[in-house]
Amino acid sequence: MLSQQNLTELFAKQHTWQDRYRQLVLLAKQLPDFPDEQKTEQNQVNGCENRVWLSYQKQADNTYIFSGDSEGRIVKGLLAILIIIANHKTAQQIAAIDFQSILHELKITDELSQSRLQGLAKLIERIKSIT
Repeated sequence: MLSQQNLTELFAKQHTWQDRYRQLVLLAKQLPDFPDEQKTEQNQVNGCENRVWLSYQKQADNTYIFSGDSEGRIVKGLLAILIIIANHKTAQQIAAIDFQSILHELKITDELSQSRLQGLAKLIERIKSIT
């Protein structure tokens, strides 16, 4: 997976919404496979247009590694971005992240429907609540 810095550089090169859309789809394809046995109600994030699952592992150094999946390509791409931003950070670092500001900087949120924005907020809420 990319680093947050790589992500910023990558999206800075995308000049149209179609370019950013294609990049979201490519990011979705880069998410590691999410095992079917982890697609449980406990891991499901409610309030999203598509079904979305998110799980995590706390590491020995108190950082978190997130993984997830979605039935929708765009939602899965958005999930990939959130995972890139949150991975390898402590609970305190994750709590301090302004996800919305980063997404705005990447010019992701400008073209999303209201229901997708609400789902995105639910994903961010879930990531922050895990820690």
